[in-house]
Amino acid sequence: MKFSNRFKMTVAALALAVAGSAQATITYQSNPAPGTVIPGVATYQTTGAMMDNMSITANFTGGFSQTLYWADTGLISGGVTGTGWSLSQSGDTFGGNWVFSDTRQGSLLSLVLDGNTGYTLFDRTFNGNSGTPGSANGWSFDSDTFDGWFFDPDVTVTYSDRVALTGQAAVGDLWQVMTLNFGTDGFSGRFSFIQDTDNDIRATQVPEPGMLSLIGLALAGLGFTVRKRKTLA
Repeated sequence: MKFSNRFKMTVAALALAVAGSAQATITYQSNPAPGTVIPGVATYQTTGAMMDNMSITANFTGGFSQTLYWADTGLISGGVTGTGWSLSQSGDTFGGNWVFSDTRQGSLLSLVLDGNTGYTLFDRTFNGNSGTPGSANGWSFDSDTFDGWFFDPDVTVTYSDRVALTGQAAVGDLWQVMTLNFGTDGFSGRFSFIQDTDNDIRATQVPEPGMLSLIGLALAGLGFTVRKRKTLA
């Protein structure tokens, strides 16, 4: 029995699709070296709007790399939008999806989320225990969906910059940097994932940008009043 070339191509495409429907393999790594010491955990219920200034670096094939800083986009949402790509999160990060979208021609090789600049902590699953005091249960990186061509990519997740509370040894559930590596071929498309985060208590001690503006206006007004009184005197 003879088959047309079109039929053969269709069968080959279906075979690739079926082969690629397998779940992605997630490999976890961590750097046990001493990392950051913080005074405490502010809250374990963190939303997309509570991670401002976290550094996001996306590395693509072809040598293109871009670093952006997280900003809130709503009451419970935040994200970054780069050149042909974006990363966003809405709602509680404990179970709420992060969404990465890529419309570039190249493939994503790695994605680095660095919470040092925004006092954001990545809270890992810790044998069903709450781990570091104040952090409650965490949720390690877990891929939800990959919308790419024919296959789900394997992901290596590396946690680094281990966090310890002042005067205490690091428990091992909190980290300040999470790196997603998609291998030499990378991944092109859209994917969502889950990763729980907490906030360093120092995040609550940093005034919001709007508050800083109000303080600046107040100080400027005070200075004007003082100068005016001196002039009248």
